[in-house]
Amino acid sequence: MKSLDIAGILVKKPKTVLLVYTIIMFLIAFNAKNLYMESDLGKFLPEDEPTIKLLKYIGEEWNIGDTLIIYVESDDVLDLETLKDIDYVTNKINPYRHDRGELDGIVSETSITSLIKLKNSLPPPAGEGKYELPSSESKIMKYVARIGEARKTVLTDDYKASAVVFTLSSDADEKEILKRAEDAVASVDTKMYLVGTLPLRDSLREWNLRSMAIIFPLAIFFVSIVLFAFHRSFKGLIITFLPTAYSIFMTFGILGIVRPQLTMLSIAIVALLLGLGVDYSIHLMNRFLEERGDHIKKARKSIATTGKAVLLSTITTAIGFGSLMISSMAPLRDFGFGCSLGIVLCFFSTLIMVPPLIVVLDFREKVEVPAWKRLAKFATKNSSRIVFLGVAIAIFSIAVFPKVGTDVNYFSMAPKDNPVVLKTKEFSERFGSSGSLNLIMVEGDLKDPKVIKEIYNMEERMRSDFRIHNAGVTFVSIADIIKKINLEDLPDDSIRLQLIYSLMEDKIETAIDEDFSKTLISVNIPIGLSMEQQKEVVTAINSIIYNTSIPGGKVYPITGATPINVAINDLLFEQQTRSLFLSILLVFATLILIFRSSLHAFLTIIPVIFVLLLEPGILVSLGISLSVVTISIASIIVGTGVDYGVHITKRYLEGVEEGLGKEEAMEKAIEGTGLSLVEAALTTVAGLLAVYFVNVPALQEFMKVVISMIILSLLGAVFFMPALYRLKKI
Repeated sequence: MKSLDIAGILVKKPKTVLLVYTIIMFLIAFNAKNLYMESDLGKFLPEDEPTIKLLKYIGEEWNIGDTLIIYVESDDVLDLETLKDIDYVTNKINPYRHDRGELDGIVSETSITSLIKLKNSLPPPAGEGKYELPSSESKIMKYVARIGEARKTVLTDDYKASAVVFTLSSDADEKEILKRAEDAVASVDTKMYLVGTLPLRDSLREWNLRSMAIIFPLAIFFVSIVLFAFHRSFKGLIITFLPTAYSIFMTFGILGIVRPQLTMLSIAIVALLLGLGVDYSIHLMNRFLEERGDHIKKARKSIATTGKAVLLSTITTAIGFGSLMISSMAPLRDFGFGCSLGIVLCFFSTLIMVPPLIVVLDFREKVEVPAWKRLAKFATKNSSRIVFLGVAIAIFSIAVFPKVGTDVNYFSMAPKDNPVVLKTKEFSERFGSSGSLNLIMVEGDLKDPKVIKEIYNMEERMRSDFRIHNAGVTFVSIADIIKKINLEDLPDDSIRLQLIYSLMEDKIETAIDEDFSKTLISVNIPIGLSMEQQKEVVTAINSIIYNTSIPGGKVYPITGATPINVAINDLLFEQQTRSLFLSILLVFATLILIFRSSLHAFLTIIPVIFVLLLEPGILVSLGISLSVVTISIASIIVGTGVDYGVHITKRYLEGVEEGLGKEEAMEKAIEGTGLSLVEAALTTVAGLLAVYFVNVPALQEFMKVVISMIILSLLGAVFFMPALYRLKKI
């Protein structure tokens, strides 16, 4: 009786209900101002993952944070005027060379100018004894030649491009440093661009927030086209859209309070909620218009019947999204929470707003499609053929499962036309690196020549390993610097080693810790390697590390951007399997509780499992790999795809209770719900189409797979499930 009283209130005082709910929405949505965007790929790994723990330790121990790179383009980078521009910009960004980031936030800087000045600081005749650029171009060329292979990390072979690499302190004021860099670059004539993890992440953070603002109106536009095609009425648009819009605003308002950190996945929340939330409004609105009698009777009947089906859909969809919350990847947990929260709010908004809106707008239209009856008969009469075709397609999909690849590509999660992304890609192609950190930490007595020699020998073993060499991986360590200063020879005695350290000046501070017990080896792993190649390189490096013995010390596994990519990649299948198994189990249990029949629950979820079996075929046919974005799709489909079956089963059971024959009840169920299901599926697809226009490859792939599986879920519910009911003679 309680639901009947609520139905009465909704239609007796519709304006009051809408006003109160609007006030509540604004109060909650106001908190969305607290949201901020996080674009660090490392957030996809659990904090207790060894790679992350080691990188965090190094960051704290060495005060190392992000990297900022100045990408320089010129007809001749070694032209004295160009070098002066580079030196000017470098000094503006890093005004305090010896402060280790305490004053200016810059721990270290590497550039062609600093390497030249270091050579020039050597006592005559090797240099001028001054840490400054020489005025003679012949000396500049001589110093560049002496630098040797080390120059390739900051200078291209054609001398037309250069890089200035800054390592920030872990607590640096990133916005202030970016502003400093932008001002410095703008004040010189030489073409310079900001690339690297810091400007890239900052650019993506701003872009992601703008994209969310773009997706919402685009999704509204596309969904409006679908709704208008079905209802030919602006009143129908308002009734279906307004509850979902309220839900989206409240979702992000609540997230602003409890989980304000958004990621790129959060962009998809808007499109998903808009598409799915409108579905709920469509089902309840169409059922309300289908009923006979006054507004109170229609509200009571629609809420008591379709309202319960929508509630079940809400529960199953929330479970599908919620299963992502068991993931060890924080962005997936946040995405699952945001979608689950939004779906629940969509249910309440639909229940509270749709009946009052119908009454206030005096909406009476109901779409009728006579041809749908023939489709309902076809679905129930051709069960054997439909099941055979479905099973054959599923077997083919399972057969291509071994071809499903995994990939963790940072650039696939970046917009194609973003200027910083384009320049970072260009820089990566010319220098073989995106500027991301990859490090090996070594512990030992670095005043002992034997330790230095063992570090160098370890590097040489890495350089000679064909897996590492063929990938174009390079290494720079304290041993390499010492060998270069000592005329291509490693010192045998401690006194000579100490003398070399004294010549290194400020470079010693960034290469070795204060008590000469730890050092970092910089590992440059080229951009563009496949995931298999990245994994092979990381495995090969770690294998050599494990077989290296440092006198009185140890070598830690490689950590940084590439090992993080590999670790995330290794988690993908495991994460998907865990969340998928949980979502299927919980949804099945929910269906049993609601239908009070394990058989009806089984037949309702079978079409969804059928669609999940088709996912490998979809991924392979579209050339899409499993990634940190597409990993969530299977769990999403469990929750959203089962909705179609829920509505058909619910209407089928209503027909049986009314005394209809089982075959006739199924035909009536498809006839009564089928059009709403098609409309709901098309609105979901339309909402997701908006994601395509954000021009991010990973999100576009996500959208293609989700849309494909939603359409297949609809077909499975309308054709496959009735066929199963008829075959089982239930």
